[in-house]
Amino acid sequence: MNRRTGAHRIVVGVDRSFAGMQALRRAMELARRDGAQLDAVRAWVFAPTWRPGTLTWRWQDECDRAALIYLRGVFDAALGGVPRDVTVRLVATQGYAGQVLVDHAHRESDLLVVGSPDRGRFGRSRGHVTRYCVTRAAVPVVTVPAPTWARAATIRRFARDLERFSR
Repeated sequence: MNRRTGAHRIVVGVDRSFAGMQALRRAMELARRDGAQLDAVRAWVFAPTWRPGTLTWRWQDECDRAALIYLRGVFDAALGGVPRDVTVRLVATQGYAGQVLVDHAHRESDLLVVGSPDRGRFGRSRGHVTRYCVTRAAVPVVTVPAPTWARAATIRRFARDLERFSR
């Protein structure tokens, strides 16, 4: 993709998982390469236990603020802060993550980037948000796995070796 025909907006789902942070890094690379705007999206759901559907505007504003703080924290952890060389828009929206991402990435020129967690037992993927986006998005979706060193088998092997050598 060159700058003229590339995605005008790259939408990335943000969370603190290794796959989520790797997706943020990849989305930033794509935004730099294509000269695109990056929309970093964090969805949140508030389910009060006392009476469903009683979310007041004060609570909603507070949850939005907390989600924006969360977004900045993930940028700090993954990239050392929000880059200044790319137009970045932080978006905090109430709703389920898959639906929020698919709804947000609705333009024909959008590109959706999501982290893809590793496979669980029996080969089944644990990433229901990723699966939702891939099957329902009307735009191209890029799924990004966690770095090799962060995959479950590697971590289990490391923990086993650490335990063995620390005795």
